[in-house]
Amino acid sequence: MKIKPSAISFVLRYFIFTYFFVFSLFSIWLINEVAFGWYIAIWIFMTLLPALILSFKRVKFGWFFWIGLLDLLSFAPQFKFVYDKLLSLSSDHFYQEVLKWLQNSSEIKIYIIVSILGIIFTQLYRLSFSYEINENGIILKSGLFSRNDRTILLRQLTDLEMHRGLFQRIFGIGTIVPITAAGMGMGSDTVFGGGMAEKGGLGGFVGAGKSRNIPITSDPSMVIYGVKNPKKVKDEILKIINQH
Repeated sequence: MKIKPSAISFVLRYFIFTYFFVFSLFSIWLINEVAFGWYIAIWIFMTLLPALILSFKRVKFGWFFWIGLLDLLSFAPQFKFVYDKLLSLSSDHFYQEVLKWLQNSSEIKIYIIVSILGIIFTQLYRLSFSYEINENGIILKSGLFSRNDRTILLRQLTDLEMHRGLFQRIFGIGTIVPITAAGMGMGSDTVFGGGMAEKGGLGGFVGAGKSRNIPITSDPSMVIYGVKNPKKVKDEILKIINQH
């Protein structure tokens, strides 16, 4: 059995970049309707809105950093002293023309480019994962630019966990977590007064908390991530184990 993650399992990434693209197109009209100060305020709020919503789901603030940084880079060419400084960095004709093109409405142009590239990259990223189940074990293949193959021998498995949230159940997808005696498939999180934060990553939460071990469900290179008919996949693994 060979399978790949469903496109629905990456819907959050697709949605965020599509949202940025639509808002950028809307801003072409908005920029002529409100004062520039209000326009900047609306722009910053609307671009950070996805990160704000995600922070309620999980205490993880990396999106705030990256979107905020993109906002700074997007508006930079519109400020004359920054634009002049950037212009002086190189005399290359192509570089100069790109800066001139970006000088007006740079944030709209940059976000449109980033949105399109983000959607394309998300699709390529999703397709870079594949899973194979045979009599030898579970083979997890990943890597967009370099390939990584991880084989979990069936005799090493101590448990198989099927994770399906409400959204996943509605669309018939789920994640199978192979857990071994050596601890593969298990990770840790930290609970902060009812909130949960993953350890590591930019924008981590600082404060007192209690760590606990849980199955990893969000790393497509470590699990059979977001596949259609997850129960069928789990049953196939159990069937092979029973046969061998």
